[in-house]
Amino acid sequence: MKLSVAANYEFDLVAQLAGSPVTEVYGKFAADAVGGGRPSYMGTPLTKNDLAVYVSLLNRHDIAFNYLLNSSCLGNREWSRRWQKKFARLLESLGSIGVRRLTVSTPYLLERVKAAFPEFYVKVGIYAQIDTPRRARFWKDLGADALTLESFSINRDFGTLRAIRDAVGGELQLIANHPCLPNCPMQPYHQNGFAHSSDGSRRLFLDYCFLSCTLRRLEDPSLLIKAGWIRPEDIGFYETMGFEHFKLLERGIPSAELLQRVKAYSGRRCTGNLAELILPYGFKRPPEKPRLWRLRHFFRPGQVNPLKLKPLYTLMKSQGMLFALERSPFHIDASKIPADFIEGFEPRCCARLACADCRYCEEIAHNAVTIDPAFQRDQSAHLKKARQQLIDGRLWGV
Repeated sequence: MKLSVAANYEFDLVAQLAGSPVTEVYGKFAADAVGGGRPSYMGTPLTKNDLAVYVSLLNRHDIAFNYLLNSSCLGNREWSRRWQKKFARLLESLGSIGVRRLTVSTPYLLERVKAAFPEFYVKVGIYAQIDTPRRARFWKDLGADALTLESFSINRDFGTLRAIRDAVGGELQLIANHPCLPNCPMQPYHQNGFAHSSDGSRRLFLDYCFLSCTLRRLEDPSLLIKAGWIRPEDIGFYETMGFEHFKLLERGIPSAELLQRVKAYSGRRCTGNLAELILPYGFKRPPEKPRLWRLRHFFRPGQVNPLKLKPLYTLMKSQGMLFALERSPFHIDASKIPADFIEGFEPRCCARLACADCRYCEEIAHNAVTIDPAFQRDQSAHLKKARQQLIDGRLWGV
């Protein structure tokens, strides 16, 4: 087992990761010329010197740093001389501080890096949507050193996983602990929103997709089981198929939570609340943010009336997104998930099944998943109201 773990840039955590199966830590600046897979407001503000010190510390513990250039869309800026110069300066700067690994999600960026900066080991990110042997072969032939497979959709499609493993050699990575909706129809829209909210343009980003999928989970708790996460206990099942690289989310979360995830997966066992390993927010200790970060990221004169953002701000706070939350309202009792849980998907292909006809996940959720009733009731009402504000255009006075 080899783990790639999210960076939160807290130096004390690095020594605690040493000696574990963590071989790589991934992250990026909150914004850069390329953009990435999370909006800037979720990123940790860093200077080049901050990153240099962090990368050096990781190197001393034989842990690589992977810089994310995983934007799914560059907005056609990549065809301008100005962007090309910015991109070259960024990679030269990263190389000068010891970064030797990158993650990309577009074919052009892979070819551009390999042509101009062949010293980098380049991994393809999940936003490339590698979900067939043909797509995997395309990226390998283009020069990729490693591939992240489309874990949202195929982590439990074992026929596809085996076919991809047979089709290409080298490093294939699976995301082990994501909570996303299976085969999420909003994924392309969501990742493009992230791309344009982390490219330095400072455009306002209101996360319609987050509101929508959170509401769906509250209304249908079985989605917490249907999400294609991998239990720590089931890592060995994937290893028998030839997979040894696993990525753990989420960037910016507290060190104690990241360490809990590393320990659970390296120990191949989860006790208690499995939701603590997969949800990206709702922690007792809030992520550290710089002074006035709310003003910087959400108040845009001429774009939206800031007073109308108060319901969204209140909703984020009550969800524990970017704020502290005393107790997680979501509970997945690990002891009530069947020991042969993963084997139950072997005869099934979820992409070709109607959940109403199968009900495997629904039955497990009935026994294992609980959501605080007051939270479920109140937050459902708030989420519906916030979504409707976006849909009706009321934030802009339409």
